[in-house]
Amino acid sequence: MFIHRHKVQFYETDLMGIVHHSNYLRFFEGARVEWAHARGILDYQEPGSASHLAVFESQVKHLKPTFFGDELGVAVQGRREGNRIIFEYRLYGRNNEICAVGKTVHVPLGLDLKLIRIPADIKAVLEKEQWTETWL
Repeated sequence: MFIHRHKVQFYETDLMGIVHHSNYLRFFEGARVEWAHARGILDYQEPGSASHLAVFESQVKHLKPTFFGDELGVAVQGRREGNRIIFEYRLYGRNNEICAVGKTVHVPLGLDLKLIRIPADIKAVLEKEQWTETWL
């Protein structure tokens, strides 16, 4: 399982110091990008190295609040279902408690923004991934 770390910044919170709900998808995206980079399917020096994976669906279930200054851990796992790529996320907050779970479904698009097959390099990575359990 891949874990991405994120420290909550002031601008990510509301007036009570609680992370605004809209930021959870950003936290998940950060984890997904780091996951792809760690597996060699994204090169930060060549933004075009990543296939265009359009978000088809997203879900977040908020379980406990997170706060300014919290050190978060975002676990991410990925798998393929046909021509869709599913990522699930588990966000850990204070005392390693699960604060949110989420899911994004992606479809691959070509440069013309038309649906294409999942590129071979991404498919190969996903076939090696270990899906531990369904979180959402």
